[in-house]
Amino acid sequence: MNIKDVEIIVVDLKYPMNIGNVARIMSCSGYKKLTLVRPCSTWNNMDAIKFSLFGKEILDSAKIVDDLDAVKGKDTVLFGFSRRIGKKRSSPVMLSELWNFSSKFDLNKKIKLVFGGESSGLTTEDLNICDHIVTIDQDVIANSLSLPTAVAIALYEFKRSYVLSGQRREKPSKKLDIGQAGMLHDNVKELLKNIEFIDNRDSKRVMAKITDIINKLSTNEVRLLHSILKRVK
Repeated sequence: MNIKDVEIIVVDLKYPMNIGNVARIMSCSGYKKLTLVRPCSTWNNMDAIKFSLFGKEILDSAKIVDDLDAVKGKDTVLFGFSRRIGKKRSSPVMLSELWNFSSKFDLNKKIKLVFGGESSGLTTEDLNICDHIVTIDQDVIANSLSLPTAVAIALYEFKRSYVLSGQRREKPSKKLDIGQAGMLHDNVKELLKNIEFIDNRDSKRVMAKITDIINKLSTNEVRLLHSILKRVK
């Protein structure tokens, strides 16, 4: 998974300046996909553009849908953000645990983070559509946050955990092509001999270590090194 593939969804937006702020926050942290559910008719007016600053491209590409069901599918996982914990919200995912929780899903799943509008947040009906509810520690923040503030905290924490994790949800590279690896081994050996880094005496020892390194590479990485060696020659 790449952060730019994570979709940010805002439901029942009322004030254009707030969606401008959300677009700016997304742009600062690398999120690219924005969807608005039932926004006010003036959601993209001059206030939105002014407050979006360098997030205008995100505003321009935002999708508009009539209800939250429109963004839900078999390959999606919707995380709805709410501070209210009730009967149907008894097992929320803590924001600090969201990345680790989301990383358990299949790599092909599309992660969508859903935020409610300025009045009362996500309704019970919208939360029921979401697959999981996300909240924050109420000992740290006791009351409801404004929409831009909630989005800023959530996106920062998710991106921070993503970076610290080493991007564990990235799809693995293609398996190493044995033929390509063999060619790279031979080309490296030839280069090292030409620059007199190795001779026949220590060739076996050094090349054994080079082989270990090559075997850890992906096919794309091997091809890149082939291109570099070709340019060196």
